[in-house]
Amino acid sequence: MIDPADTVTRALPQPTRLQFASETRVYTALLDQDLLGDWTVMQSWGGKSNQRGGGKVTHVESFEEGLQLLQIIAKRRGRHGCNQSDYSAATPRLE
Repeated sequence: MIDPADTVTRALPQPTRLQFASETRVYTALLDQDLLGDWTVMQSWGGKSNQRGGGKVTHVESFEEGLQLLQIIAKRRGRHGCNQSDYSAATPRLE
């Protein structure tokens, strides 16, 4: 909060982001909270050598539900031969 008397404004949490890569593809999953307090998981994917890709947004009820979805995504990417790539020290490693 900016002002101690302000009971409305709240700091947004840091987004939780996972990145995966195979020899030819890249994938990103991002759990974040919007300004209204709703949680979303944003997924994007694309080829390393072409302009093909896509994305989707899934609304989740809570941070915990979003983490469960990230775990499902991490398992799926692992089964498809992708490795989780570290992009910062704050990256959680989900298996």
